[in-house]
Amino acid sequence: MGKHGVTGRHERGAGAHRAVRVRRGAWRSALALLTVLVAAAVFGAAGIGSAEGREPGGDGPGPGGTGGVVSGGTVDGVGVRVVGGAQASTSDHPWAVYLADASGFQFCGGTLVAPTKVLTAAHCMSSTPATQMTVVAGRDDKQSRDGSSTPVSKAWVSPDFQSVGRGLDVAVLTLATPVQRTPLRIAGPADAATYREGVAAQIVGWGTTQESGAASRFLQTATVPLRADDYCRTGDPDFDPTLLTCAGYDEGGVDTCQGDSGGPLFGTTSTGALKVLGATSFGEGCARPGKPGVYARVADAKLREWIRGQDADGVN
Repeated sequence: MGKHGVTGRHERGAGAHRAVRVRRGAWRSALALLTVLVAAAVFGAAGIGSAEGREPGGDGPGPGGTGGVVSGGTVDGVGVRVVGGAQASTSDHPWAVYLADASGFQFCGGTLVAPTKVLTAAHCMSSTPATQMTVVAGRDDKQSRDGSSTPVSKAWVSPDFQSVGRGLDVAVLTLATPVQRTPLRIAGPADAATYREGVAAQIVGWGTTQESGAASRFLQTATVPLRADDYCRTGDPDFDPTLLTCAGYDEGGVDTCQGDSGGPLFGTTSTGALKVLGATSFGEGCARPGKPGVYARVADAKLREWIRGQDADGVN
């Protein structure tokens, strides 16, 4: 997730490739392994398990302390400390995809929400025509040829979107042919209770592993706590809770970053279903203390109507 754009606030779109917001601190450098308990808590209820760049580097400690979301890195519903993140696999996250330009450069992430539909960030559309993009699925290692690379036939951008932080930062790509991987459902109005302080959410992406660092060669994942609207609004008086949500630790250390834009923020809802909760949008730097990553909030009735209008069969 990149960091270009307004001074101090960075879109999380691809590195020097676009002026879109890129999410913060995409997985702290050299992310540590998540515990089995965390993985089970985040994914178990859902039953989901069935390019280029450089390898992550550095040794960055994750949140420390012992007391709750603010000071200890614990997440409600998980109860263990999460340090950084870990290398992930599209076998566990079959709906996690990335966007590449005509040269094969990965500049944003996305979520397969139907066989021919990918949810991403509107700001990812700023520099590359949709017809020059491909969606890469099933490829953990960007330097491999695993998985598939599917052309984009058209893109729909939220008519509400003005710029990063203004309007709904969401786009839906239509693929030329269906992708044979399991899609992830989008959260809806009935899942509104999931967006509350301390709820465990997950982030994935191939973006940079530290602020102003190099992109990851491999898919990375981490757990972050969702934060209350008032916390998200701190330092950002323009924060609109009807369009945005945020997630992160007071200590920082875990976040999305440049190149992660458009990728999913996801978690288990009160019904036990794993769903997309947000699309990576922007942040102030990456993984800075007290500066949570900001995501386009997708549990919106209007958004779902718009997506359905794109003939996204299977989006419910």
